[in-house]
Amino acid sequence: MSKGVRKSIKMRNLIISYRKLPHQVRETLLNRYPQGFEDDSFEFEIPGRQMICKAIRITVEEVNYLIKLEQRPKKTDFLLDDDW
Repeated sequence: MSKGVRKSIKMRNLIISYRKLPHQVRETLLNRYPQGFEDDSFEFEIPGRQMICKAIRITVEEVNYLIKLEQRPKKTDFLLDDDW
């Protein structure tokens, strides 16, 4: 390996629901967020489905986990104007 060249580590990316998490990953998550992870969670829309997911990211042993916490249907609110 020549000077200045870094060896790249291939990280796996995995999307998984909280209830299907391996025990070790669940323990790591609870240890990392002992007060809960509500403040670090985010929402995203699943492409092609009218669903919004709440999730959190964590990296454990060269695996990037996107952990789905909950799902809800996307609500589309239309402002109806009587003049339409």
